[in-house]
Amino acid sequence: MADAGVTAQWFRALDARRLRRWKGFAGAPQRAHSLSFRLLLRAAQRRDSAALLVLEDDAVFHPEFRDRVAALELPDDWQIFYFGCQHLAPPTLVSAGLVRVRRALDTHAVTFRRSAFLEARKTMRGRVTGRDQCTDVLLSLLHERLPTYAAFPNLIWQALGESDIARHCYSNYDAAGRQKHCTEMVSHLRP
Repeated sequence: MADAGVTAQWFRALDARRLRRWKGFAGAPQRAHSLSFRLLLRAAQRRDSAALLVLEDDAVFHPEFRDRVAALELPDDWQIFYFGCQHLAPPTLVSAGLVRVRRALDTHAVTFRRSAFLEARKTMRGRVTGRDQCTDVLLSLLHERLPTYAAFPNLIWQALGESDIARHCYSNYDAAGRQKHCTEMVSHLRP
């Protein structure tokens, strides 16, 4: 993060082994992940922070991160911003390097504006019937209601590695940060 010019405070994620109940989540790891996000959002809300950036420990920064992020200008209405994500619905090009998200997954590098804290916390409680309850899926339910944007191409993505949640080694991104699945959703954005 220092190489990318980012200063941050480190928070330890909740230990899934300590959870006794899953409350509708697929398992303890999924619930622990969601609870960790909710606690971060609550802490930011209590501090009256203007925004909260959550970077997971397996985040990989684009080699030109500083220059590319400096060139981005978020619209005034932004509520959620992804430095990188996996699009499951075709995003809309807003400007060079920026898209409006319709539906995306992955929470390795996501920012919430203060005005989105409470709604994001409520949504990540779960209790959605008939859906896969995990943080990124629950958060994607907000994309139609809260103006959500993303860097495109991705400026941060997940490294290949062992996932505590999925319990196997994988990444949804190639070595250059391009999404591996549902590539047709972003094909209209590639030159």
